[in-house]
Amino acid sequence: MVVVMFGVFVEDCVGVPDVVLDERLRANEVAVRRLTAERAALVAVAEHRGVFAGEHRSMAGYLRATVNGGDASVSRDRKLARLLAEFPEVGEALWAGHVSVDHVVQICRVQSNRRVREWLPVVVPVLVDLAEHSSFDEFQGEVTNLIARLDQDGAFADTADAVAGRRASVVEVGGTVVVSAHGGDPVQAAQLQAVFAAFADAEYRADVAARRELHGDEAEVHPLPRTHAQRGFDALVAVVAAAHASPEGRSLPEVVVNVVVDDQTTHETLAHAGIVLPSGDTLELDDDGDLVDEAALLDGLAGELADDPDAFLQRRCETPNGTPIHPSVILRALLTGHVRRVVLDSRRVITDYGTKQRLFTGLARQAALLLARTCEFPGCALPAEWSQVDHNHEWHQGGRTDQTNTNIGCGHHNRLKHRQRWRTRRDQHGRAYTIRDDGTIILPAGERPPDLTIDEHTQLARARLRALITTPA
Repeated sequence: MVVVMFGVFVEDCVGVPDVVLDERLRANEVAVRRLTAERAALVAVAEHRGVFAGEHRSMAGYLRATVNGGDASVSRDRKLARLLAEFPEVGEALWAGHVSVDHVVQICRVQSNRRVREWLPVVVPVLVDLAEHSSFDEFQGEVTNLIARLDQDGAFADTADAVAGRRASVVEVGGTVVVSAHGGDPVQAAQLQAVFAAFADAEYRADVAARRELHGDEAEVHPLPRTHAQRGFDALVAVVAAAHASPEGRSLPEVVVNVVVDDQTTHETLAHAGIVLPSGDTLELDDDGDLVDEAALLDGLAGELADDPDAFLQRRCETPNGTPIHPSVILRALLTGHVRRVVLDSRRVITDYGTKQRLFTGLARQAALLLARTCEFPGCALPAEWSQVDHNHEWHQGGRTDQTNTNIGCGHHNRLKHRQRWRTRRDQHGRAYTIRDDGTIILPAGERPPDLTIDEHTQLARARLRALITTPA
């Protein structure tokens, strides 16, 4: 009977229009969220009452026997139960369908961390709002950064362990080469990635040139000589060959690594010269380049979180792909001269792009690409560096070529935007939203429409100012 009923449902789904299928999927997702909230409540009450005591040694054993689930699902159920029992506002958001289960599981990470869980009551309201209006990847990155900022000692210990335990090998196995490397700090990782990406790009350009030479104007319809994976291997070989051929042998090619930080963290960490703290104290480094007074960089974070959780969560100190960087690591990296700092304001607009050159003097694209990790169209995971920088408000209609008017989109979604006459607007936190030609906003299931009036008011004010400037007296 169940198979027959499910078969009928599948046939019904096949026969409905796309818009109905989309509506059903959204409704199903909201229902799953409500059921998950109910399940968490049931587990919380059952654990509080100790219903497992009669036949089972633990709540985990009771759940494994009752729902016949694995350890991973049982652990998730218990974490959700503890979180929603302590913070009903999270349960309300999940029950109403405004946040996904995956987003709530990320909040559980904060509660599960013994060193930072005391701050969860302060940040829960901000996290719930952020969860509703952020993609999962963005939210996961924000939670990771939050934990790293609140647990600076733990974050530094993890980095120190990774540096101390660094290792790499190149071995031959069965006639093939196997390369392995682990450890180091985030800046070293970004540097190695940048070097590899530069060599991989050179291999790609060589393939494009070879294809054009072979096929001429019809080159675009033919595949490249090598696959992406093959070019990556050849790029690694080229890196080793270039290092061997260089005069200094072990030196890395000249590559600039961007480190994205907010202005407050920059002032606290660098204070103009980079070695004087806002308090006036001098930051000292020992013979190995380690901080003598590391605590000087960490003071005030707890107080700032309590005063303004939303502003605290806007802080950034990370590589462009979102990997958190401990302040001591970023300072040491900046002092070496291999890193360019990219400073953001409260709306995540870049205010400083290095120390020698101000913004948008030939570097507009590079700066704009640092505002996003992926294509900004909902659900697209194509890396920002593979995407295009376009105007939200079209240039020929008076749109400005600055970060407040940028849209990071892959080639497909950028072309689709123009064909469908879509627009992009940002809310007060700088989050991008795509608006269809009929005025509807593309949103995931359960998310309520954001307040985009700030962006609209900014556009209106600029239009009026432009009209005043250009109108003859």
